[in-house]
Amino acid sequence: MFRLAACLLLLVATGLPAVEITHRPAESHQDQRVNYFIALLDLALEKTREDYGPARSRPYHEPLSQARAFEMVAQGQLDLVWSMASQERMNKARAVPVPLLRGLLGYRVLLAHPSQAERLGRVRSLADLSGLTAIQGAGWPDVAVLRANGLGVITSADYDGMFNMVMGRRVDYFPRSVAEVWPELQRHSALALRLEPSLALYYPAPIYFFVHPDNTALAQRLEAGLMRAVEDGSFGQLFMAQEEHRQALDFIGNPGLRLLRLDNPLLPDFVPPQDPRLWLEP
Repeated sequence: MFRLAACLLLLVATGLPAVEITHRPAESHQDQRVNYFIALLDLALEKTREDYGPARSRPYHEPLSQARAFEMVAQGQLDLVWSMASQERMNKARAVPVPLLRGLLGYRVLLAHPSQAERLGRVRSLADLSGLTAIQGAGWPDVAVLRANGLGVITSADYDGMFNMVMGRRVDYFPRSVAEVWPELQRHSALALRLEPSLALYYPAPIYFFVHPDNTALAQRLEAGLMRAVEDGSFGQLFMAQEEHRQALDFIGNPGLRLLRLDNPLLPDFVPPQDPRLWLEP
């Protein structure tokens, strides 16, 4: 798995088929969040084709939780995963330091049962929100962020089941990335979930590609490919081609939005300077 550089040299010399990069799959059959990241991975591989030779991505053969996929990368059993950065994860794996969502991951909107509308509408501070209970995925770094800011959280390993827990009123709200929530609402439209329109949380949360610490060739290839895509505009075109990203920018651009800022104690020591080509201003 970590002989990518040698494999690529052999490929160029012998014309062998493209190298395969195995990545984290969707968490469930309904989970479409992976599509943008796979497209970005393929774009980076294509941008570096002349330097490294042809390569193609393929998903792992069975669903994996975010935490399990990360551990498999750290152990050399999976080539690549995309994940919110934390110091613990940076210690285990090698991050490709280009934020894939330009910081949008850190904007969290709140899904809730319609009966919670009045209560959430009155929230003006984290103290107001602390009396409610959120749901998050087991192993998600966001759990520690919310708890560190005094918010109550319970966890579940069932991605689709968490939406049902909200409608079953087993929890009060479900913080979702503003970049991910729109297709989730469409897929779960039968549940009649409510998105609180006037409130969002924000904490710095870069999401990176991660590879095994020894997989220098793949890390360098992806960073070069992503930065070439930034420079020629194809990164931005792919970012804006996603309807959910356009909806996210409209939502956070609402001048009446109440944005509660949280500290992120997991933020790694290594975070590249906020190049305006790569990051959105909070």
